[in-house]
Amino acid sequence: MERDSPARPAQQHEHNLALIMRLVARTGAVSRAKLAHDSGLTKSTVTQLTGELVGGGLLREIGTGPARGPGRPANLLVLDSLGPVGIGLQVGVDHVAGYLTDLTGKIRDRALRRADDLRGDPLRVIKAAEPVLRRLINAANSTDNVVAGVAVGLPGRVRDATVVRSTVLGWSETNLPWLLGDRLDALGAGSIPVTVHNSHHLAAHAEQWFTGDNAEILVYVGGEPVLGAGILAGGQVRGGARGAAGELAHVRVSFGDLPCACGGVGCLDTVAGQQALSRASGVDMPSRSRLVGGDGPLPALLESGERRAVAAARRAAEGLGEVLGGLVPALDPDVIVLGGHFATLGAPFLERVRGELAQQCPELGADMRIRPSRLPPDVVARAAATTVTQHLIEDPAVRLAE
Repeated sequence: MERDSPARPAQQHEHNLALIMRLVARTGAVSRAKLAHDSGLTKSTVTQLTGELVGGGLLREIGTGPARGPGRPANLLVLDSLGPVGIGLQVGVDHVAGYLTDLTGKIRDRALRRADDLRGDPLRVIKAAEPVLRRLINAANSTDNVVAGVAVGLPGRVRDATVVRSTVLGWSETNLPWLLGDRLDALGAGSIPVTVHNSHHLAAHAEQWFTGDNAEILVYVGGEPVLGAGILAGGQVRGGARGAAGELAHVRVSFGDLPCACGGVGCLDTVAGQQALSRASGVDMPSRSRLVGGDGPLPALLESGERRAVAAARRAAEGLGEVLGGLVPALDPDVIVLGGHFATLGAPFLERVRGELAQQCPELGADMRIRPSRLPPDVVARAAATTVTQHLIEDPAVRLAE
């Protein structure tokens, strides 16, 4: 609703539907009387709203709760696990991972398709995604759940649901929703809405949704497959005017002196990027995502004290701390989460990042909460699926109008 305009009756109705959905999602099994008390709505209004939500497959009754005083025990309502579900895809250069989740947040199925190289033609990703989608759609059909949407997380700049640019994948202005929607139709899934999201933004959401970290401002820093950050403020992603907020890979570090693939010299990616770290550590093997290749040899080398690995990690931590030192005064985050391959580099790496931040921002950095991510490497796919079901909770009127 527009803040400076009166609310129309339809807008009030949509607002109240969403209010009831959020209360049920937050409370769990709850009676209509409790919903009326917590929402401030009349009992008759709550009865009408919950009737619509039950009829639309978003809520369901589970019988009566324990008696609390005279009269009949109240029927309880919960989110409908047999209602609409969401599919999330995670796209990397060497894999497509997928999750199927229901309204309650339960993981109904997951899938993984490994690939040698998905860079270049977007149709390579579509082809790799097909068996993942087929499995997840079949899983939904087996329990008569309707797929409400497909959300895709990938390394790239996203604006208006279109990939504006993905240097890692070699894409520019790729309309992935249209391409994927066409393939879904070919699979017999019908017209399913498709949205695209930056993978770092989804990872930042995941740190709040799946760890219980209720930080007001959270910065997630990932180093796989591309170095960047996702910024959450008040639970909302801050992507910037052009979708470029958090692109850290090509910020110059003061001591950087190596040429970068972007044409510059001394970019953070040449110091802390996955390939740069491996090369400086003497690891002669192609970079793979953690989901496909595991943690790789670097964590073990660091734990053993191997000289080149320790020096490379120290240099990476100093560069990362220096660049983050420019973000911290502007954002004043509650917490910085290190994900991707940074999460595997151990406590000394984290403490060196913290120490560099303290030097860059003496009034803020010393008290900054920094922690590694402990979420699995396919969590972007789960977060993507959750954006679909979360949208149903936040805006159920759209679903009911279909």
